[in-house]
Amino acid sequence: MNSSERGLESLLMIGLLLLLGLMLSLFAVLYAIPAEHLTLPDRQSALRMGRIDKIPVGGSRVNNWGEEIVLLVRISDDEFYAIQGTSTLDGCILEWDQQTFRVVSPCGHQTYDLRGRAVEGLTTRPLRRYDVSVQRGLVFVTREQG
Repeated sequence: MNSSERGLESLLMIGLLLLLGLMLSLFAVLYAIPAEHLTLPDRQSALRMGRIDKIPVGGSRVNNWGEEIVLLVRISDDEFYAIQGTSTLDGCILEWDQQTFRVVSPCGHQTYDLRGRAVEGLTTRPLRRYDVSVQRGLVFVTREQG
């Protein structure tokens, strides 16, 4: 074997070792990234809204589900409502008003009830509703069937 063949073998060996190191690094990075960052939110069958103990009774939480925004309201220890988090009129992010027991748009005078029905304002279009479940201390919403 001449010196040029040994040089080529050395280069191939170095290249293979670099490729192997790169692949191992990629696997290590993918392993370290939390699973929720590796999924497409709008393709998920359920959206995790948070730990039940972090959502107080009378409180609310807003989360993105891909292109959708979901508003979750906790009424009692085991009663939750989840509806579209943007107004059908102006697209403004909705807020829960615990004193009036209504969902309101801070951008206008649109008001909805917890079932997503427009009760006051310029539109009668209802909000999309979501089913809510609690599993192992976590609150999830799924798209309502039907």
